[in-house]
Parts: sequence; structure tokens; C-alpha cells
Amino acid sequence: MINNKFISRRGFMKNTAAITSSLGSGILSTSFSSGKNQTDTKSQSRKIKIAAVQMNALRENLQHNLEVHRRIAKEAAKNGCNLVMFPELSASAHYGHKSATSLAEEAAKGTIYETMHGLAKDLNVLISYGFCEIAYGTNYNSHAIIGPEGIIGIHRKVHASRDEYTYFRMGRSLDVFDLGFCKLGILICYDANFFEAWRVLALKGAEIILLPHASRSGVGKKIPREQQMKGLQKTLDNLPNKFGVYASDNNVFAVFANQVDYNGHSTHGGGAYIIGPDGNILSKSKPVLDDCWISTEIDFKIRDERRRGLNSTLKYSRPEVYSELTKMI
Repeated sequence: MINNKFISRRGFMKNTAAITSSLGSGILSTSFSSGKNQTDTKSQSRKIKIAAVQMNALRENLQHNLEVHRRIAKEAAKNGCNLVMFPELSASAHYGHKSATSLAEEAAKGTIYETMHGLAKDLNVLISYGFCEIAYGTNYNSHAIIGPEGIIGIHRKVHASRDEYTYFRMGRSLDVFDLGFCKLGILICYDANFFEAWRVLALKGAEIILLPHASRSGVGKKIPREQQMKGLQKTLDNLPNKFGVYASDNNVFAVFANQVDYNGHSTHGGGAYIIGPDGNILSKSKPVLDDCWISTEIDFKIRDERRRGLNSTLKYSRPEVYSELTKMI
């Protein structure tokens, strides 16, 4: 049993929710209980600073990958960030080969967990990271969010893409995690292409949706750096993309972080950016192929005001006429 009560010395979360997570045989369940001193989020301004990380997680090189997490988490925490988000499979690396699961670990046991938990505790921040998870006797492409007292939540990728079917079992739920100061959902890479997934998280109360990615520009091959740079520049120049539309329609903040460059097997496209609930870009990375990070302060007042607006589609949704969405194809 992992009892999580995250209280920040920076004051962005004070005596909020007592979060209890039960991890048994890879099973994650969460429950939340409110204390007398719980922050009234309706009457108080809520602001947090989020970092989104672009990095190259190398194939079968856990030591290197974890060192990148250590360095950037420390830099971001020193810069005042409360939540540091890393890309999809940021610890285990992402590529299509049977060795892609060689660094798999249980969620709350092993080198990856111990490293992330230690960082969260030492720096007093929340960290979201990707790893290959062993659960139910198989492997999942998972993304965890962890605080000083342990794991708060885990999302297992629901929509596998390309060769991922060969190596990972797909998750079966879209969960929202109550952090006390906000509610947060996670969509891993291809998950984010399904508008329905965004809407489910929004209806469950998500205010931020994390979008950890490992989008490959070269599957099983090394792309010349000049070509990579052109592709990354084009991606950043064309922002906001459809994720901006999805964020606006669901009135959420969205945080995108991608893997970058050649990892010893495949090449990833890179990029990191943060989207506001109006669909506009709040911050984005520069077109570089190095490990880097961006940050911005999120003010939930903006989201709350939009939610109360006359044109909020969530207010006027008609689920009784959307039954086709629940039918098997």
C-alpha cells in the first residue's frame, strides 16, 4: 500500500487531498478523501508551473536515460516548476523490436521507480515519466505521475500504433487523477488522435491533459539531421495543430512532450509545447535536436472562466444522441 499525501513547500498545494493508491500485482486503484483544510479551488486563484521535456531515450541504455531525467528535473525544479513531464517511454526508450521490453519493471518496484520517487521527494515536485510496465504477466506502454510519497496514478496506452501491438498489451481505461490543486488526465501518443478520449477525460473533470509522445519520423532507421531539422521546424511552425482544437473544444490545458533524434534503432520527430484552453500555444520549444525543456505558468482561472462561458460545448452536449460512438465497428 502506498499512501500519497503531497504537500508542497512552494505553497501550490496545501493540505489538499489524501491520495491513497493501491498497487497489487500491477493493479492501480485510487481514492481521495478531503480534509478540513482543503483548498477551495472555486474561490482561490490556482496557478502552477509546468515543464515539458524533449529528450532522446536511448535503446537499452537505462543509465543514460535516467541521468537525463535527473538533470532536467533538477533544472526545472530550480526554475520553480511544480510538475515536470517527460515523453512516452522516456525511461525505457521507444522502438519496434523485441528488446523494447527488456527494461520493463513493475510500477512501484525497481530502478526506474526508485529513481523517480527519489527525485520527486528530493525536489518536492511531481514528475510524469514513461516506462515499460510489467503487470498481469504482460507488458504495457505506461506513463506514471509520481510525487514525494509515491505513485499517484498510471495510464496504460489504450491505442497501440504500428508495431506496438507486437510488444505491448493495450490499456482499457481513461482515468483522471485528482492532484488536489487540479485534476489531470494522460493520453499517450496515438491515444491523443482520438477526440473521444479527450472528451471522456474532460467529462471526468480533467483540467490538464498530458500528451507524452514518441512519434517516429524514421521507423527502424536513422534520418539525416538536416532532414530532421526541417521536419521539426515545419511541425513547430504549423502550431497550433489539431490538438489545439481538441484542447479548446474540451476547455483543457494540454502539454505535449516528444522524443527526438535517433536512439539506436529509430528516429523520433521531437518538439515540446503547451496549449491553453483556448487552443493557442502558450510556449513551445526551439527547433533543436538536443535534450531540452520548456515551461510556462498555468492559471486555472482562464479555464474556469471559459467553462462558465455561453459557448462552452461541454454545457450543451447531447449524449443521448451520440449512441453510435459506443457501438463496436
